[in-house]
Amino acid sequence: MRIFLFLALLSYSLQAHPIDDLVDYALKRHPSLEAIRHRIEGMNARIAKSKRWQNPDLSITINDIQFSDISDRAIEPMQFESFSVKQTLPWFGKTEAKARVQKSRKAVMLESYEAAKVALALRIRQSAYGVAELERRIAVLKKYIQVARTNIALFTDTIATNTASHAQSVAAELSLYKIEVRMERYRALLQVQRETLAYLVGKNIERLKVPLRPHKPESLAYYLNKLSRNPSLKRKAKRSELAYAVERLRDLEAIPDPYVKVGYHHRENYEDYGALSFGIAASIYGTEALDFEIARKERLAAQSAYIDEQRKLLSDIRAAYVKLTEAYRIHRILETKSLPRLDHMLELSAAAIEKGADLFTYTAILEQKLALEEERIAAASEFLRVEAELKALIGEIE
Repeated sequence: MRIFLFLALLSYSLQAHPIDDLVDYALKRHPSLEAIRHRIEGMNARIAKSKRWQNPDLSITINDIQFSDISDRAIEPMQFESFSVKQTLPWFGKTEAKARVQKSRKAVMLESYEAAKVALALRIRQSAYGVAELERRIAVLKKYIQVARTNIALFTDTIATNTASHAQSVAAELSLYKIEVRMERYRALLQVQRETLAYLVGKNIERLKVPLRPHKPESLAYYLNKLSRNPSLKRKAKRSELAYAVERLRDLEAIPDPYVKVGYHHRENYEDYGALSFGIAASIYGTEALDFEIARKERLAAQSAYIDEQRKLLSDIRAAYVKLTEAYRIHRILETKSLPRLDHMLELSAAAIEKGADLFTYTAILEQKLALEEERIAAASEFLRVEAELKALIGEIE
């Protein structure tokens, strides 16, 4: 039973994981998102706190203490002990205004949470595409080395009989060594990308299921029409609402809150009595007006920031779309024109080696094919990365 369970877990770990599954897994468990969720839950307590009154002031007073005999509290009527309570009364809708500010702060945090999810999904996709690109580059290099060694051996065994031919074989071998060095660099980069992906997802990923196949891109209008879904833009809009709520609160705070103070006074040999007083803060220094002006400027700044963000995102979408269509066209040219033509030339050159053709020509064509293969892989990966970026700009996670 244990062996069966171990094999089942091993089989699952070796399965190729689609990117969507990795994104879903990370969105449910990533610590950075959990931290934001905890802060959002904390905002509920802040909202509840904002609806409550300020704590009352409690005071105890012992009046007219005689230094000649501090224990004698019956010398005169002015000697008393008192207990008083002072409570500020929030008027003019200030409690509701404070709650509205906290609710606006929570709305900003919720949009930040959505923006963080979109950003995490984008990083996972781009990292996965980087892993897939490097894996395919390494596979192409391996295939290149295998084919080249086969033809070099054929050339050496059947044709290379003089010094010049031997030099061609050595030069071809040196070219292969350069390819092996490049492959080792790709392997190191692949390991780095895998570590990055493991952090983003929250677990090690042994195999990925990432088809690097570009498709016909959506129109530019498709992305521009969905700009309003961008989480950063929505967050800016919520910040503008928050700034307005703060401005409204500062306006109300210019009206001072009244307070009431109730006291009970005890006298040793005389009648006890109570005291009742009312009052307000004297707004004579103009600090409330300055606070309101600061809040008004912050609201105007938030509105300008929203407009700036909107224009920036429009520019980002257009610029990304240019890169998307460029990658699509390059990939199409390489796959439908350049590589088929080069494959035919390579077949002719390989067949000509057996008849005494120059090994340099074959090696040069093979190197061109390798360069074009890598460029095709890079174009496909670039297309998918930019497409993921465009989807993130319109708030899409899937």
